[in-house]
Amino acid sequence: MPAKILVTDDDAAMLKLYKRLFAEADYSVTLAASVAEASTLITTNTYDLLITDYELQDGKGTDLIALFKEKRAKAKTFLVTGSATVDNRPPHAGLDGYFEKPFNVQAFMAAVQQALS
Repeated sequence: MPAKILVTDDDAAMLKLYKRLFAEADYSVTLAASVAEASTLITTNTYDLLITDYELQDGKGTDLIALFKEKRAKAKTFLVTGSATVDNRPPHAGLDGYFEKPFNVQAFMAAVQQALS
C-alpha cells in the first residue's frame, strides 16, 4: 500500500509541481488549496506525511501541522515557505523537514523518501 501524502499550498503552480513530482513516485497524493480544505481532509482521512506551505490565504501551515500531529502524532510533517528569512523563520518544533522556495527538487524528494521509509 503506497504511503499517503497530503500537500497544501494556495499557489496553483506549486500544486501542479507537487503533482508532477509525485506522479512518478509510488505515493498516494492528495492536494489541498487552503487551510479549510486541508483541515477537513486531515479530520476525515489518514495520511503518512503532511507537506504544507507556511503562509496560506486562510491561515498558517503551522496550524495544520498542529492539527495533523494531534490526530496522528507519529506522522511526518514538512513545512515549505517562500517568505521566511533567517530572522523570521517559523518554529521548527515537531517538523521532519523545512524547505525554502525555491527548493532543490532532488533534496526534497530524498527527504520525502527518507521520512516515509
